[in-house]
Amino acid sequence: MIRASVFFSIFLLVVSGCVSPYTRISKIKDNPQKYQDKQVSIEGKIVETLAIPFIQKGMFQVDDGSDRIWVMSQKRAPFRGDKVAVKGIVKTGFTISDRTFGTIIVE
Repeated sequence: MIRASVFFSIFLLVVSGCVSPYTRISKIKDNPQKYQDKQVSIEGKIVETLAIPFIQKGMFQVDDGSDRIWVMSQKRAPFRGDKVAVKGIVKTGFTISDRTFGTIIVE
C-alpha cells in the first residue's frame, strides 16, 4: 500500500513538471474574452507573413497544430517555415490599413 502511494506521488510530480508553458492557440481563439489584454506564450510554425509598408513592424501567422493566430511583431517578421516561440498580449478586433484581424497577439 505504501509503495502504491509513493509511486502515485512520484507520478504526479513528473506529470505536473511536464505541463507546457505555452497556451494552445485554439484555447485563445475559442475564448478570446478570457485572454483579452493578457500576456500569453505560444509556439508553432510560421505559415504566412505580411509586410506592413512604411511601418518597421511585421506580422506573421503561427500554427501550433490546434489553430492559427496572427502575431504583430515589433521587428521584422521571421520566414515561412520557421519555428518560433512568441510572448505577447492578446488583442481582438485589430485593424491595420484595410485589413481587419479578429484575434491577434501583439509581441
